[in-house]
Formats: sequence, structure tokens, C-alpha cells
Amino acid sequence: MSISKQLAAHASGTHFDDLPAQAVAAVKRSLLDALGVTLAAGTLGQASRAFVETARSSGQGPSRVIGFGFGAAPSLAALANGAMSHALDYEDTHDAALVHPHGIALPAALAVAQAVGGITGAQFIAALAVGADISCRLGLAMADDDTRRGWTMRPLLGTYGAAAAVGKLLGLDEARMVQAFALAFNQATCSSGFLSSPNSHMREIRDAFGAQAAVIAAQLAARGVNAYDQPIEGAHGLYAMYAGGRYDAAQLTSGLGRVFEGANVSFKAWPSCRGTHSFIEAALSLREEAPVAPASIARIDAVVSPTFRILCEPLAQKRSPQTANDAKFSVPFSTAIALVHGRLSLADYLPPALGDPEVLAMAQRVHCEVCNDWNFDDSLRGILKLTLHDGRVWVREISRPLGDVRHPMSEAALLSKFMDCVRYAATPIAPERARRIAAGIATLERAPDLSALDV
Repeated sequence: MSISKQLAAHASGTHFDDLPAQAVAAVKRSLLDALGVTLAAGTLGQASRAFVETARSSGQGPSRVIGFGFGAAPSLAALANGAMSHALDYEDTHDAALVHPHGIALPAALAVAQAVGGITGAQFIAALAVGADISCRLGLAMADDDTRRGWTMRPLLGTYGAAAAVGKLLGLDEARMVQAFALAFNQATCSSGFLSSPNSHMREIRDAFGAQAAVIAAQLAARGVNAYDQPIEGAHGLYAMYAGGRYDAAQLTSGLGRVFEGANVSFKAWPSCRGTHSFIEAALSLREEAPVAPASIARIDAVVSPTFRILCEPLAQKRSPQTANDAKFSVPFSTAIALVHGRLSLADYLPPALGDPEVLAMAQRVHCEVCNDWNFDDSLRGILKLTLHDGRVWVREISRPLGDVRHPMSEAALLSKFMDCVRYAATPIAPERARRIAAGIATLERAPDLSALDV
């Protein structure tokens, strides 16, 4: 059986009762996290509002645009919600696979589930579990550097997983699921050109197109539309077209149906690029434990991995970012926030905060060094050295920042993050209702419907 067929059979044939308890718990954590992050983006996203208004202009439909109180056609609701899901770069991440497995899957799956109706909580959990698993496996199998070829693969890999989740909710069998993969593949891509375009919104809204593509692909596959049979491993499939034909097939099928990679995601404790988190954690711990007063710091040295040198270059720009996205992808600025304020939240990346004179002054003291001896497994590693005016030196090394699967956030911390995100929802949500939503997600597998997700 081809790899495409094996993954399609996995998606169509896996049911809630097949899921390990760990996988169920992981889906619920990711669902709470993704919903909160999407709600916050309703007011904090820079370009996502244009997608919301595009969905609104299409007329009413059965699928809710998260946080805005109206419904739209499934594909347009998925488009709008997908534009918000990654807008703050605050959602979960599979660090080894380099994908955000729920950023596309949740907007697409929720839109279709609400349109279909009658979907139970258990069915929805199963759909998200297989969708995330497939996205992560596709990323783990990548044996080539996508950025070297000019692509950003995360949205494309996520589109396959989202198509699996949507196809499952639509009841596609193995053969139709393969076609859903192929039809999604033909609609989705993402150039890395936005990385060198300071005014681009693509980093924020890139998951919108994958979510819409997944919905349309699964709907067309359900109606008998065919593309081709090997959209993953074929001569014109994913790896041939985007990775020079190089991939690790074992990563795609090993433990399939037993190991669900969505259970191995990391969560973001802070609303910035994961590559900044070791330095944020080091700064917070030194500030608290040393303790180090901000005014006493003369120089700050950060040792970063080759993977995340982009978070330090060009240094002048990273010390004084002009946009929220630039700030979130800056080791100097994010470290300075932590050292000056002793905490870091969504508010610290809002436009007024970018001009904070104390933070900007602290960021000027940050110097970065790339350790070329570190390999990919060391990507998130960071060393922070503070040299004080009196000559004392404090050093903190973080190998796995808070939120990593081996250094997890507590359930209380995830709930606190959700509650903070809800504060920024476009349609105000009272704290009591937010807690009810969280409680509904915690018991979603017992729910006869998805009313807990009606926000």
C-alpha cells in the first residue's frame, strides 16, 4: 500500500475509541490553546480583520467566525479563522517537525463540523487527533531545508492534516481521502518571500489559505472530484516537488495508529517566536533568583543556535523593532522586556509597548553570538550572560524552554494563558463564560455536540 493510502486509511479509519488517553488529553489542551489564541487575534491581528470582513460580506452561513458572532460559508469561515489562528504566532508547535499542527486544522475542522451538524465531541477530537498526527509526521519526514529552496513548508504540511480532519468529519473513505490530500496539495503553498518583505502580512495570515483549501478539497473529494493518487510520495507529490525527493518514509508510518504526534507538541508560554523563549526564561529566572535589578546590568550576551540567528540579525533592527512581528522575532527586544518588567504578555507586543524607553535602552545592551557547534537538536538552546556594572557576572543556560513536552506548562498555566487571550476577543467574553468554555473543552469527549465551541 502506498504511503498516501496508508495515511488516508489512518485518517478515515481511526475512531475516538482507538485513541490513547494521552492523545485525547493532548487534543483538548491544544484545542483550548488554539481557541484562545484565535480569539485574541480578533483584535490584535494586523491583517486578519480584512479576512473577517470578506467572510461577513459573503452573507450568513452555518460556520461561525470565531469571536465575531456571525456565521459564513464553511470555506470562508475557515479562511477568516485561519487568518487569526497564527496571527499572533502564539499557538502550539511540534518542535521536531517544525509545524503548527492545529493552526490550520482547527479553523477548517470547526467550520465543517458546524456546517455538517450532529458532530459529537468525541468525533471532533478524533478528527483533530488524526489531522495533527499527519501534519507532524509529514514534517518529521522532511529531509531537506525548505527555506534554502525558498519555501515555508509549515502551511502546506498543515493543509494535509487539515484535509484529513475535514475529510474524516465528512466521512470520506480511504480512496476519497487520498483525493482530498491531492486537491488540497494543488491549492496550497507558501513562498518564504515574506521573510525579506518588512511590510508583508503573510507570516500572520498564511494559515488562512491552507484552511480554506482543506475545506474545499474535502468537499470536492466527497463529490467525486479526482486529482491523482500519490500526492505525498509520488513523482509529482509533496516531497518530489518541495524537497528534491528526499524524505524519511519511516517517520510517516512507524507506529501509525499507536503513536499520535499531536501529543508531542510544545506550547508557548510567551507570545513570541519559540527561539526567543530560552532567553526570556533565563532572563526571568535570573531577575527573580539572583536577583538582578535592571539598572545594574551593563551588558547582556546571548548565545543562540544557527537555526535562530535570524532572531538577532540585523542587530540594529532587532534592538529597535518597528512592528509587533519584528519584536516577536527578536532576541534582544524580548529579552529586554523580561529583564525590565519581570514578565511578558500579549500587551508587551502592542504598538505602544514597542516604544517603551526602558526596554529599548535595555535592548541596546544585548549582543548576540551564534554557536555553530550546536546542531538541530540544540535549536531551542540558549545561554544568557548578564554582566553587571560592579563586575559580577550571572549566566543561565536553558536547553528546553518552558512549554516543551519535556518541560511542560501546567494545566493552570494553560488556563491562565487562555483567560489572558480571551480578554482581547472582538466580542467581549465575561470571565465566567470563559471558564465555562474551558470546562466544556475539558470534558468535550462526553459532549453530544460542539456547543462549547460556539464563540
